[in-house]
Amino acid sequence: MAKTKRRAGAKITIPLAVVGGLVPMGVDVLSAYKIGGASAALGHVSMCTTGYDPSDGKMKLGFAVQKLYGPLLAGFLVHKLASKLGVNRALGKAGVPLLRI
Repeated sequence: MAKTKRRAGAKITIPLAVVGGLVPMGVDVLSAYKIGGASAALGHVSMCTTGYDPSDGKMKLGFAVQKLYGPLLAGFLVHKLASKLGVNRALGKAGVPLLRI
């Protein structure tokens, strides 16, 4: 009798390019925390994610695009390009655990 093939289950991977898109926001929030404490850091989280500046009550959408949405979109596009070029498949075959581009 022929042996039945077993297929390994899907493993969790971390797309580094997409996570790297979060770095500009993280750096900005960390610098705000060092200067003004937790309240300043939370204000920068609000400003980076929604574009709303709680200190003056105005919308600054350009800030949100510059610090979060632009880099996140660029990281997503790099991840998709690496997948189409076969970089992520090569990393998987090489046995690199968890990480993909």
